[in-house]
Amino acid sequence: MSKIPLTDAQLKAAAPSIFSETPIEGVSDKYAFVPTYSILDTFRQAGYYPIMASESKVRNSDNFGYQKHIIQFRSIDNLLRPDANEEYADIVLTNSHNRTSSFIVDLAFFRIVCANMLVVPSHTFAHHSIIHSGFNLEKVGMAINEVTSYMPRMKQEIEKFKSIQLSPLEQHSLANAAIDIRFDKETHLVEAQELLYVHREEDDDSSLWTVFNRVQEAMIRGGVRGHNRFTGKSFTSKAITAIDANIKLNKELFSTVQMMADLKAPSFLMAA
Repeated sequence: MSKIPLTDAQLKAAAPSIFSETPIEGVSDKYAFVPTYSILDTFRQAGYYPIMASESKVRNSDNFGYQKHIIQFRSIDNLLRPDANEEYADIVLTNSHNRTSSFIVDLAFFRIVCANMLVVPSHTFAHHSIIHSGFNLEKVGMAINEVTSYMPRMKQEIEKFKSIQLSPLEQHSLANAAIDIRFDKETHLVEAQELLYVHREEDDDSSLWTVFNRVQEAMIRGGVRGHNRFTGKSFTSKAITAIDANIKLNKELFSTVQMMADLKAPSFLMAA
């Protein structure tokens, strides 16, 4: 991930599908093709610049250049002062040119210490999914405004996470919930401690926010060891690189952490 905005040339090198000039063959007449690159300037004009891009791997060569892709945008304020905060609120855009995805705009938080991208579940705010049919740039602007307007509220939620301390039992409960999200427990035996290891000094505390980040990093980056219940063979989990799986796991874990926060502080409700 870059600490400075990516140029269009760098974006194209990272994810060529962003710059597809046509949709995949076979789309209906109702499909309004809108190349992702055509809305990059809309984000820039709103003060958000691309800092990361990637695309899904494809098995069928016919899909190459049209597959799902993701772009992470950061505000100009945070780009100008890269060390001013412990975490940044970013915008994540996903799209495809093969009918598998509409334009989806999500809110994400990026934690500097571990370089984790934590995607906020869409039920938390007015999530935006913009279908290609009837697409216009005004809808993109509305989506950006909606997501950015929610950022202060989400920062309050994170401050609440930081204020909540978890007992060892509660930490294991959160890790076990994450194991349910990440693995098939009927097949895979994974101990909670595998997701709770402290890999850096900054993560050596028991706040809900820090434990959340340790667990999320283990889920997404892999390296979690376990055993197959049927064969007895050991395994080590791989990193989650698929765009859909990464975002889905992120959102499910975030929702679980919000439930833990409510259990620990039921009277502390996020401002409406």
